[in-house]
Amino acid sequence: MIYFVAKTGMEIFDLCRAYGLATLLDTFSPEETRTLIKDAGLFYLIEQRGEKISPEFLNDAKWAQFFEKDFGQRVWNKVFLTYKDKWSQMAMKVKETLIENFEDIIERAKVLTYSLDISTTSGETLPGPLDPSVFKGLRGKTRGDYSEAQTRVDKENWALACLGGAISGRYKVQKSQGNKWDYFVVFPAPEKVYLDNFRKIRESTYTIGLKYLSAQNAAAHFSVILAQKMSEMAASISQFSDRYSGIFYFSMVQSGQQFKPSTGGKLSLYPLMELAYSGKPEIQEIFNIWNYLFKKGSVQGYEDLGLSLTEFIMHPTLDSYEKHARIFLRYILRGKIKAINFYTEKKILEVIKYAK
Repeated sequence: MIYFVAKTGMEIFDLCRAYGLATLLDTFSPEETRTLIKDAGLFYLIEQRGEKISPEFLNDAKWAQFFEKDFGQRVWNKVFLTYKDKWSQMAMKVKETLIENFEDIIERAKVLTYSLDISTTSGETLPGPLDPSVFKGLRGKTRGDYSEAQTRVDKENWALACLGGAISGRYKVQKSQGNKWDYFVVFPAPEKVYLDNFRKIRESTYTIGLKYLSAQNAAAHFSVILAQKMSEMAASISQFSDRYSGIFYFSMVQSGQQFKPSTGGKLSLYPLMELAYSGKPEIQEIFNIWNYLFKKGSVQGYEDLGLSLTEFIMHPTLDSYEKHARIFLRYILRGKIKAINFYTEKKILEVIKYAK
């Protein structure tokens, strides 16, 4: 069976709805059923083969784990960041909405022409982290009377997006200057990804993190971690063809009592995916070097190393490679990088190919 998630132009919101619908279908399907998320341009396709989708197949344990308080290291309080201490209540509201409206959600997803309602006057308020373009600040009480019109959507799509945001978003929280907090958020955008493979990828990559210098730094490092995992899976799983098209990323910075969106964008993963699937033995070594350099570049005094690699990953040109190579060589001459992390001739040739 094929299901559709029509795109609205709010890219992260649309992406989260696709992950949410795929998770819902997968949870209400027989264990052996595989769920595929596929980008089809104007919409996302969710494909499932096998028996019908029904509450009778509900895996209570699998379903319940998404709403446990420690799920994904308490990811719900990051999805509902602007709701402050009400995040647990909102997570339960997502769960109840999806259960109560399960049949309507499934039936609507079968229709390509189904469109959702987006307004500022009715429906559920969209959490800011699900799309920074509609981010409006706190939803909870503040000392002042600040308020803005919020973007609202119908409850079914709101709940799907919230679930998808909890499943697919990687939220890195760290202290910034002035005892405030920075949130760096990434969402991997599937070109063609099976949900069971995504779960394996999420489990092994989302927990890896550093002290990041910027949203771009966080996105570039995650893209390398993701590509390395994809390369490993391609080598160990026959007929593995999953692929991501890019990474949506943005940061949220604390301003007074509010969190506001900062730098954001989309990083194309096409060059990294080509590198990951080349099948050459030196590719894993290149990924190991890059992970080492990101780690080294997160330490005070070595920031230029991390930033030059970030620029190269995000904008793979010969100019950005030359800049990275000069800084890399400078640290080698100072004896600050171990020989095991040097580029060999073969590795340099592959890195240069990535830059073209």
